[in-house]
Amino acid sequence: ASVTRVLNGQSGVGEETRKRILKVISETDYYPRQKSLRGGNIALFMPQNNLYYQHFFSYLQQILRIFGQRWNLLLLPYDLSGNEFKRKCLREKIEGVIIFGFSLSSPELETSIAQMPHVWLNSHRLGGNVPNVLIGNEFAGKLAGRYLVEKGCKKCAVIELPSQNPGVYARCEGFRFECFSRKVDFETLKFDSPMLETLSHAELEDIFVPAAKKGVFDEFDGIFIPESFLLPSLHLALHLNTEHFPLLVCGNNSQEHMTGICPRPATVDLGGELLVELACQELFMLISGKQNAPERSSFFISPKLCLP
Repeated sequence: ASVTRVLNGQSGVGEETRKRILKVISETDYYPRQKSLRGGNIALFMPQNNLYYQHFFSYLQQILRIFGQRWNLLLLPYDLSGNEFKRKCLREKIEGVIIFGFSLSSPELETSIAQMPHVWLNSHRLGGNVPNVLIGNEFAGKLAGRYLVEKGCKKCAVIELPSQNPGVYARCEGFRFECFSRKVDFETLKFDSPMLETLSHAELEDIFVPAAKKGVFDEFDGIFIPESFLLPSLHLALHLNTEHFPLLVCGNNSQEHMTGICPRPATVDLGGELLVELACQELFMLISGKQNAPERSSFFISPKLCLP
């Protein structure tokens, strides 16, 4: 009875007893599982930052279509404690986990999740044998560089701001590699700012407009924008302060940030639909016991260029 009260967050249990129960829960490897695909509960960890909520909800719609009515989807915050997650697993009979984002809040939570079927969805989780379905961000940057070179650009630039997302840096690296391999001049325009995910469009304008007034962008005929969130503010700064408008290409294609942009830049489709489908497939195989985690590792989805 005491264990049940603790698992359900109810009162009536002394603090010392509660601690002892939680300690036992944290050390156990037991999770109730079904070895079939008859349905059940799937936990989905949400992203750390609201900048990526648009991608998250787009993925969520597809996940719900794939699961159908046989499965229930439980949305969980990324900063859930490991013990609270274990309690939820026991109460809700969670069958598997999908992690969306770049990391989890604590090693304790990662340890708790590691004991059940789980898949990292575009989480840039390196190492280990757990299925990790990733976007080919470096290849996305290469596609962007190839586009500018084939359009005749002679000197290119890549915009780089501090970011929590390793995928943003990977796109920049891919772009630089493509320009270097094709012997095209390029520069990395780094801006000293807070993390990209914490900035507003107004704050980005305060970064880009002074730079445009100083002529920072004038010598470039092609610019790579690794994250489309940067596009509206950079486009405004260029439009108001430069006579020669460079050719732009974005490292992803969030339609929200393309509204009102003219001329419309080329973008890279990162392959989100295939990403979700493969992640769900891998998770189902783990839940059913048809696939063991150590036999699997990372899968990369190939992006494609979308012309304006």
